[in-house]
Amino acid sequence: MKIDRRQFVVTLGTAALAGRQLLHATDAPAAGPAVGSALPWHQRVRRVGQLNFNERDPVELDVKAWADTWAELQVDAVLVSVTGILAFYPTAVPFHRRSRWLNGRDLFGECCAALKARGIRVIARFSPDLVWGDALEAHPEWYRRDADGKPVPHPPVPGLYATCPFTSYFTEQTPAIMGEINARYDVDGMFTNAWPSLGELPVCHCAACRNAPPPGTPEFDERHLRRTLELWRLYEAIAREKRPDNLFYGNLGSGIRAQLNARELASVCQWFNCDNQGREGETTPAWACAQQGRVAYSVMRGRTTTNVLGSWATGAIRWRNTAKGRAEATLWMAQTAASGMRVWYHWLGGQTGLGEDHRWPRAGRDFLRWQARHDTHFTYRKAITDLGVVWAQRPNTLYRPPGADPRLRRDAAEFLEGLYGALVEGRFAFDFVHEDDLGAERLRNYRALLLPNVALLSDAQCGQLRAYAEAGGSLLATFETGLYNERGAARADFGLGDLFGIARAGATQGPVANYGSYARVERPHEILRGLEDTSLLPGAEY
Repeated sequence: MKIDRRQFVVTLGTAALAGRQLLHATDAPAAGPAVGSALPWHQRVRRVGQLNFNERDPVELDVKAWADTWAELQVDAVLVSVTGILAFYPTAVPFHRRSRWLNGRDLFGECCAALKARGIRVIARFSPDLVWGDALEAHPEWYRRDADGKPVPHPPVPGLYATCPFTSYFTEQTPAIMGEINARYDVDGMFTNAWPSLGELPVCHCAACRNAPPPGTPEFDERHLRRTLELWRLYEAIAREKRPDNLFYGNLGSGIRAQLNARELASVCQWFNCDNQGREGETTPAWACAQQGRVAYSVMRGRTTTNVLGSWATGAIRWRNTAKGRAEATLWMAQTAASGMRVWYHWLGGQTGLGEDHRWPRAGRDFLRWQARHDTHFTYRKAITDLGVVWAQRPNTLYRPPGADPRLRRDAAEFLEGLYGALVEGRFAFDFVHEDDLGAERLRNYRALLLPNVALLSDAQCGQLRAYAEAGGSLLATFETGLYNERGAARADFGLGDLFGIARAGATQGPVANYGSYARVERPHEILRGLEDTSLLPGAEY
């Protein structure tokens, strides 16, 4: 892929509509960490690949061809399935069901050896979120339960059920499989797919969860967070039993709607992986990928962050065995790199990946090999913007816009989405700042700080924002910012009302969904340029 300086700027500039925080000309000439660097290997990773086995791959997969493909794409590490609910090696762990086509073959071991022979690191991929029903009698405690006490099925696959992270499946069965992999294979790390849970936190009625706090409360979120941190430390310790520089990491992501506190997870997380494989529907903007990069950077601050790019056709309907368009794949990879994340290129199934659709490795090869030639520019050291946007997680479970009409599909993150779109389309460079990271040392990097309806603020956070303003920082806040405390309880007035010189005059009215409110233009102003042909404009939603 030949590219000149102008094309290089344009390629990254496309992604930089949503994330100009990678390249910084003011620093001394930068290079990627040198061989022998004091940084651990996983902080030097630039490109990652992933092969998800399907059940017939033990019959059909050409291991040499697959390993050659990853070497050609110049990846530093590849995730290989230990279990995609099925074992792809001759496991001795009870209730770890083997692929019916395994027939004594050690597919995981063969792939591991082939990648190692090419100088590529191997990360063992686990899926602890599902288990077959044949363990129901022996281990009924493993299964997530509905309100009637029945195990929760996984609808696409008969006989497969959801597990509960508060049970011994996560503290005994998963560690048993991890220990077996450590003992048999030369792996460099371990990764759990679908855990921690993406999106809304799972509700369970098993014996371990029967007396748990109800969903939508701070205690419910806190229980899940403490369990996640406990298991993360357990799995990290198991990974390090192999070698001191081995690591464990889980599947994060969820973007601005994440419920588990990302800043606390970052305290134990050496590698933040974002499962953000492509545009999921017609309304997903082209720049959505880099938003996830901002989320991760806000808590990892330059440590390894990856974004999983599905090279298969993502969308509202998924065609998992055919490649997405090259332009779409390239855009997603460029955004990933420009926003500070490392590209993680992902395909599902061995036979379709090489035997039938050859487009996906070509798209990956064009971008990844180009990136490898320019690794010295991808330093990931610091952002260069002086504009910060507060990213608040607690409202995702503890706040709903007042009087919201369910047809409007409003949630707490919609306010941040709106501001984000305005900033991106206005070509502003900006960072996310996590709601729990508002200390003076962090905020001194920013000339201005924007709070898009950060409705929940503690007294301590209000004090930090006052101190920032008193030190010369500029604040912009919208709608109900500071009207509730950190647990979602309403205040009598705005927590920052004194700072802005405002007071609550009465109850909130709206949203005015059907007829709307309006604003009348009474005199010309610079902000109204282009609206000279009307004196009536849409007003506030509330």
